[in-house]
Amino acid sequence: MKTCSAIASRDFRAFFLFPSGYVVIALFLLGNSIVFMGDVFVQGQPATMRSIFDFDVVLLLFLCPAITMRSICEERRLGTLELISASPASVASFVLGKFLSSLAALVVILLPTLFLVVLLELYGQPDYGEIASGYLGLLLVGSMYLSSGILASVISGSQTIAYLLSVFFFVLLSLGREALPAWTGPDAWSMMKPFDPFLRMQDFTIGLIDSSNVLFFLLVTSWFLLASIAVLESERRS
Repeated sequence: MKTCSAIASRDFRAFFLFPSGYVVIALFLLGNSIVFMGDVFVQGQPATMRSIFDFDVVLLLFLCPAITMRSICEERRLGTLELISASPASVASFVLGKFLSSLAALVVILLPTLFLVVLLELYGQPDYGEIASGYLGLLLVGSMYLSSGILASVISGSQTIAYLLSVFFFVLLSLGREALPAWTGPDAWSMMKPFDPFLRMQDFTIGLIDSSNVLFFLLVTSWFLLASIAVLESERRS
């Protein structure tokens, strides 16, 4: 547990030592501000964050892999991955530490958007239950993106490739949602529909916390992390 917390603390601090961390935060806030001013903060519009949450599901798909793309690749490039593999620390602690540091960075990225909620409170009557549900959904979706980014960083030797692997996996899944019914008929898509994270997130944006959706994101996140541990364990033994 000490190893996990030490790695998480080190990587979390490192996130703010590189300009890329601040660029990620700035881009996220800029995108949210544009959507908020253009679609939410308009006279006559309901005081809701639904447009923000719908936009963030897509935006996080591109930002979360930017957080994790160097998590394992950089360790391998610097040669520290071999030292960690030779140490008595478990691979699970190493991967979990990487995940927790990236999750903490995600929380920091989301925190400034609470200012938008304050603006809604000043000029409207927002539903805080719906807002809390939306933020929970973003954390769950973001966790899934982060864990997939860690796996991509484990199996690739390049930060760029790790980023592209993580992004295009979910992009292709989204494209499949549109193309599969036309190519293979509606029955094929009905079998894959439960695995579409974008559709599952829609429930959170309207304030509906479905336990099946929560369980889905937790299981998929766990699977990506366990796969990362398995790959690193195989490298450690070879």
